[in-house]
Amino acid sequence: MKLIVLGSGTCVPSLKRNAPGYYLEAAGLQILVDCGSGTLLQLEKAKKSYKDIDAVFITHTHPDHISDLISLIHANRSTPNYKREKDLSIVGTDGLKKFYDRCIASCVKSPKTFHINLVEIEDKLDLGQIHVFSAKTIHSNSSIAYRFEEGRKSIVITGDCDYDQGIIELSRYTDLLIIDCSFPDALKVPGHLTPKECGLVANKAHVKKLLLSHIYIGDYPDSGMLKECRAVFDGDVSLAEDLMEIQIS
Repeated sequence: MKLIVLGSGTCVPSLKRNAPGYYLEAAGLQILVDCGSGTLLQLEKAKKSYKDIDAVFITHTHPDHISDLISLIHANRSTPNYKREKDLSIVGTDGLKKFYDRCIASCVKSPKTFHINLVEIEDKLDLGQIHVFSAKTIHSNSSIAYRFEEGRKSIVITGDCDYDQGIIELSRYTDLLIIDCSFPDALKVPGHLTPKECGLVANKAHVKKLLLSHIYIGDYPDSGMLKECRAVFDGDVSLAEDLMEIQIS
């Protein structure tokens, strides 16, 4: 399994951190998890192509997580001298189909050469040789986290979330946990995690590697975020950086 961080930031524009997006390569499939503003450009920087994406998993429909979804569909539909033929799956929670019809379909015409499969995941979804599990999160009415498994390897991406037992259970013994770490402990905001809370999740779930992401640009240093996390988690932890690559073997 190969993971590339396309965007480690938030809705706030930043030259350092793009809006949320992750590229996952596993079992011969190329997947996006969230597709915030600038994701397609980040794919190009990572030497990956929007043409090769098989599926997009949406954690929730806040703008910073879905803004480039319209561009992804439009680019695959309208690139000159290119005819996409393989279907594109878009996966999300309850209400995805209604959201697509109301917000996406009104902005971009339906493709003529390929089909868009809209999938509202419940607890589990099999995508080829990849097994995907989901859990509701404390953030919005329809926010969810994902666990991707290929054989004995696994990666969990929380999207935006607050501290709860569901995230701990979903993350148990995972090889890589990419987690919302929006603000330092002193600036806790409901619906998001702090470094200490991220560390507690990782500690209780016994994760192998913890990656702090969805980071707001502020006056607090990156080293401070890591220090707060390491106070409760003595495992492998680092801050996500745009275009960072992680191989799970």
